[in-house]
Parts: sequence; structure tokens; C-alpha cells
Amino acid sequence: MKRPFSSMLGTFAVIGILLFVITNWWSFFTGNKEPDILSETMPTVSKQAAADAAKAHIAELTGYPASSTFVVYQSDKLLSGYIQKEKRVADYKARFQERAPIDYYRIDLTDGRGAEYVVDVHMTSGAVIGWRKSSRENAPSVEVGRRIAEEVLRKDGLSLSDYSSLRPNAATPHRFVFEHRAGTIGGAKLLKVVEVRGGQVTAYYNEFRIPQSHLDWVKRQDQAASAMTQWNLILSSVMGLAAIAIAIASRKQISFVRGIGLTATFLVLYWINNINMIPAFKTLEAEGMDPFFSTEAAVVTMILMTVVVTIMAIICYFSFAAGDPLWREQGRRLWPRWREPGFGAHTLSSMKRGYLLAFGLLGVQSLLFFTAEHRFDMWAVNDPSGSPLNMLLPGIFPLMAWTAAISEEAIYRFFGIALFKKLLRNTFLAVVIPSVIWAFSHTQYPIYPVYTRFVEVTILGILFGYAFLKYGFATALFAHAIVDSILMSFSLMGMGGAGYVGLGAFYIALPALVAIVIKWLHGKTAARRAGAGVDDPPPNSGDGFRPSKPDPV
Repeated sequence: MKRPFSSMLGTFAVIGILLFVITNWWSFFTGNKEPDILSETMPTVSKQAAADAAKAHIAELTGYPASSTFVVYQSDKLLSGYIQKEKRVADYKARFQERAPIDYYRIDLTDGRGAEYVVDVHMTSGAVIGWRKSSRENAPSVEVGRRIAEEVLRKDGLSLSDYSSLRPNAATPHRFVFEHRAGTIGGAKLLKVVEVRGGQVTAYYNEFRIPQSHLDWVKRQDQAASAMTQWNLILSSVMGLAAIAIAIASRKQISFVRGIGLTATFLVLYWINNINMIPAFKTLEAEGMDPFFSTEAAVVTMILMTVVVTIMAIICYFSFAAGDPLWREQGRRLWPRWREPGFGAHTLSSMKRGYLLAFGLLGVQSLLFFTAEHRFDMWAVNDPSGSPLNMLLPGIFPLMAWTAAISEEAIYRFFGIALFKKLLRNTFLAVVIPSVIWAFSHTQYPIYPVYTRFVEVTILGILFGYAFLKYGFATALFAHAIVDSILMSFSLMGMGGAGYVGLGAFYIALPALVAIVIKWLHGKTAARRAGAGVDDPPPNSGDGFRPSKPDPV
């Protein structure tokens, strides 16, 4: 008799879809606009057009032709966060979005003399909104520098009477700042910044000075997120060492081929993603690094990330190897082997359960975000380092859904729950503790206050853990991959164009295609083995696999 999963999971899926629609289109249903929500700006100006505008600007400025070397999407996270926290989004959009946009293109250029520049270009108007030149020359005297800076403002058609001049900071004597007397939004002040070195202007741009109280608050939040991320690294490394020790101790009872295919898939896809994100690594200057962060430095960052990912793959592999004997020791079978006759059918059933579970989980996640936003003042800032706009091939971005699903379900569910159940003899704690460790790693996302993301991911982790114990590893794996595929595909579709919409639809359907192909390949392999007279393990009932009765969670 087959497990009647459709009724319970089907109901969960329907409720999830309703929650997802209601919470994401709440303003449509209520008729109330929500101006305090910012979303990533979708450009109407192409990167090539932005690069052309930047080249023309530098050529006009210097009299030398310029060539562009790189174009990235950038975002002012501090301004974005401040106006959301202070409920000033509508005011900002009405008064400042055109001259001081939160999202913009940043173009690296070199002129005919070899001088390096970065130019910022508006993503929808194509106007140049600021520029900088790399220079190590000395700053002029305050009097000379201010006179040169004031002349720049006059040439730009600005009235000096609209600005108050601020004395240069001792740490940046080359930086001359003019505060717009009426350019305030809450406690933030609009500034014109002119940098002067060696008697020449080396930078001219707009900037908002954010109140120190907000900067201090964000710093404390980021420190809390950093601490939780560090705890994730520490505890995940300890779990990795435990997995290696258990695998070695159980080496005579396990197959070290187990999980190697999934680990290789994780590793290859992540390596490809690291190369794909080289433009994103160049946006690190927004986190306090040099605006002239070179392409070579971005490549070095990519190589370091590849080393980190390889270490993650080792932990993932040994989590598969060690989790299997732990579950067999507890009398549980949560992941069938390829050689079992029911493996293909079980994979197909797991995919179906995975879609139903994913729809339900998306609804739960949307409800958690909605509650956090409306009751706990949660807000998020755009993250250029994770945007498809900063990828060499945006179309392959949703493949990352599989890397997260494979590694996290292996480490925190398949191995993590087994490990803590063995140590604590308590199923609830065995599910909660890995979920908490897993949630620690998600606080690095730019969502504030950071505890809201921690609570949300912990709850989702507990639900994933319950599904894992009830339906097995493959269901949890498919559900995780489907949830992330849907969210990443929506991001891809948001870039516009029939091509990206079609790709997004393909990635949402990809888990089903993977399961169908696995079932077909398994059937072919089983038929070939039967023809060769090779004995397989005896089949199980139903879909060929059924976890033993789960412990209560």
C-alpha cells in the first residue's frame, strides 16, 4: 500500500500558495500602497550604454579618449536601510531618486594616459551622477582646495548659497564637502563631495551623510550577524570533524562511494558559480574597500572562495558517509541506495512530495516575512554581491539552488539530526539544534534586524527536519531545491525579457525533469543488471522505499 502523502501535503501546499499570494500582494488586496518598501532597480539603460556614457564623460573631462574595463551594479546600502527604517521611502523617491539614486552602475575606465577612473551612471536615465580618479598626489591647502572645489560647483550650475561648506577632515584633507541646506531627509544630509589632489579635481559626486545613531545601530546588527556566522563556521566545522571521525570508525560498515555523486554536483556547480560571480566580487568596495578594487583582486577573491567551497564539499561528503551508519544504528532507513529496485520510483515520489512541501514552505516563509515586516519593522537592503545583474551569465544563477539543497540537507539534516539524536536521545532537540546552527549562517544576508532572519530560518529548519524524518532525505532535498529554484527563478524573471522568463520557468520545472531522468536511468540500469543475472537487494513495498515509523518531533 502506498503512503497517502497527497492529502496532508496537498492541503499544506494549497495553504502555502494562498499565504504566498496574499502576503506578497497584500497592498493589491487592501488597496493600500506601501511606499516604505524598496526593491532592486531594474535598469532601462544597458551596461554598454552606461559604459559609453562614462567614456564620453571622461573624454570630455580630460580631453583624452577612455576605454571601459568593467561595469557592475552597485547600491548604497546605508541610505537604503536608513530611509526604510525611518519610513522615508516616499519622500526619498519624490525628491532625491534622480540625482542620488540608491542603485546605479559603476564603470571602471582607463584614459589615454593610463589614468584610472570609476564613473557612476544612473540605471534608468543614463546620466553620469559621479566620478573618481585614482590619485596618490598630496592634498592642497584648505584655502586652495576649497577655491577649486567651489569653482567645480559653479561650473555645474549650482549656487554656493544653497550649500554650507564643511572643513576637511584631518584624515581626508583632500576631501571638500558641501552640505545642501535644504537637502535633508530625516536626519540624513545631502552632500556634494569634491576631492582635490595636486591642484586638480580627482572626484565629484553626491553622497548622503547618515546620522551616526543609525550607523551605530547597523554596526551592532552587523556585529551580531558576524558573531552568528562565526558560530556557524565553528559548529559546522566541529560537525564536519565528527563526521570524518565517525566515517573512519565505521569504515568497515559503509561504502565511501555513498554521496559522492551529489557532492561532486555541489562542487562543480559552486565552482562554476564562483567564476560567474567575478563582477559581484568587485562590488566589495561598497563594504569599505577601495573603489578601485581591481579585477585581479576580484579573481583572487574568487580563488579564495573556491578553496572555502572545496572544504565545504569535504564536510558534505563525510556527512553523507557518516550519516548512513548512524541512521542504520538507530534502525532508520532515510535514503535508499541506487542498487535497490525501488530507488527510481522513490525518487519520483520524493520529487512530487518535494513540490507540495515546497509550496507549503514558501507560504510559511512569506507569512514569517510579512509578520516580521509589519510587526517587527523588518527591512532589507539590496545586495549587489548576490544580484544576477552582477553575474557573467545571469541565466545559470538558479543552479545554485541545488548546491544549497545538497550541502545543507546533507550536513544539517541527514548527518546533523542523526548525530544529535545519538548524543541527546531526544528527537526534538536533535531537529532544533542543527536548525539553529543552519540559521546562524543565514544572518549574513542584509536583512534587519538580524534576529528576524535567524528566527525565520530556524522555523523553516524545523519544518525541513520534520519532513526529512517523515518522508526521507530525497523529499527534503527536492523540497529545498524547489523552494530555492522558485525564489531564484523569480529573481531571474524580474530582469525582464522572454528569455529570462522562459529560463525561470525551466528552472522551476527542473527538479521534476531530474527525477524523471533518474527514474528512467535507474530502470535501464536495473534491466541491464537483471539481464546480466546480477542479484539486487530485495524490493520494499510501495514505491520501493519507506522510512520506518518516525519519532515525534
